[in-house]
Amino acid sequence: MSREALFEGQRGRLTALAYRMLGSWTDAEDVVQDVAIEWWAGADDVANPGGWLTTTTVRRAIDALRRRQRESSYVGPWLPEPVVVDRQPAAADLVEVGETLSTAFLMIAETLTPPQRAVVVLRSLGYRHDEIAGVLDITPAAARQHHARAMRTLDRHGAPTGNGAADRAGDEAGTRSLLVAFLSAARDGDLDALVALLHDDVVAYNDGGGRRRAARNPLFGPAKVARFVVGISGMSTRRAVRLVTVNGTPGAIVTLAGVVHVISIQVRDGRIHRIFDVSNPDKHGAVPGPVAPDPAAV
Repeated sequence: MSREALFEGQRGRLTALAYRMLGSWTDAEDVVQDVAIEWWAGADDVANPGGWLTTTTVRRAIDALRRRQRESSYVGPWLPEPVVVDRQPAAADLVEVGETLSTAFLMIAETLTPPQRAVVVLRSLGYRHDEIAGVLDITPAAARQHHARAMRTLDRHGAPTGNGAADRAGDEAGTRSLLVAFLSAARDGDLDALVALLHDDVVAYNDGGGRRRAARNPLFGPAKVARFVVGISGMSTRRAVRLVTVNGTPGAIVTLAGVVHVISIQVRDGRIHRIFDVSNPDKHGAVPGPVAPDPAAV
């Protein structure tokens, strides 16, 4: 097999790995392209091509994270670039999707140091601490310490850290039902119905990136979130909705007055606990179009 063919066979896996590290599909593709250049320019006698490519991708992603941490000019809440597909993943796919692909995890993972994030991502993909140590050029003890500290941070922020594929598959129908009810209540301007769907500790994040009108700060509490949602939804009767999968969980592409919103939710105790709305067009590169109305949600 040629070097080019070998790399192309790994490109999808490497891009998904870099995305988990960066929360941006565009940045992940850039990282993997840099890895490709290194690969094509490198020696032909790499003993373990898959291992070399994984190590180089993780290290380049860490470099990208460190550069980004010095940039603090982003307008409003930052959410990961959504990865959208028009189908629900099959139950077997959920094992690969995992919690480190979810919007909730990727947002909270921004609070981790780059090595901590790398360890959590690699552990979620089945790597042992000694293998991770080799990737990061640290000791296994240091890898365990990074992991322990990262998990404490994630637990403190309520990040999903894995309940098993069966649990996620079982929750999927309930999440989609809540999402459809949420979209319908927003369309109807029904404040009471919205409040009833929301967890007492609900938080809504709206990422317009300064490119679209959006709340500049997270919104807390059922009453405030419901009023904001009704206000945004009532700004236009020109709307279209398509139910999709966003980062492995039920979501929707909603278009209001020509502005595209990629919406997903996190559920706790049978109610909506987090709402994620990405309207920044710079983050819609992995969003399929066009948006067509879905009679189940409009």
